[in-house]
Amino acid sequence: MIYDRGYNAFLMDTMLYNANQFKALYHLRWCVEENYKRLKQWVEIENFSGKSALSVRQDFHAKIVSANLTALMALAAQKQVQSRTKMHHYVYRVNFAQALSKMKHTLIALIQQAAVGVKALIEQTTHYIAMTFEAVRGGRHYARKFSHKLKNNGHCNQWVTA
Repeated sequence: MIYDRGYNAFLMDTMLYNANQFKALYHLRWCVEENYKRLKQWVEIENFSGKSALSVRQDFHAKIVSANLTALMALAAQKQVQSRTKMHHYVYRVNFAQALSKMKHTLIALIQQAAVGVKALIEQTTHYIAMTFEAVRGGRHYARKFSHKLKNNGHCNQWVTA
């Protein structure tokens, strides 16, 4: 519900809002939702090493820093991938899950070597990330088959697709 000019307006009110407006908003929000998915699934942003407020804050910020550094490395690696695959049929992109995996092992070394310089390690890691890429096959769309079964996972009920 939103409040407009002193009266209540419901988003379901088709006289005020048509479906095309929501479609446009949904598409604008898509990249944000994809980033949430990446943070939850790949970075495991909801898993913490401790239970105190301090440990949760530290883990959260460390994971965000790690994801941002990985994104920077992947951006640099993507340039290498593009130059290496420009004659191929498909467009290729860095495999971000593999990049995150590599950064888990590299991040500590980057911090430890900050005083002596990290240029060689950054170049080595970027080169490694550039070696793990995948084809982007645009225009693929398959109809999803949903069978809504209620699954009890012990904590709450949720819809799952089979």
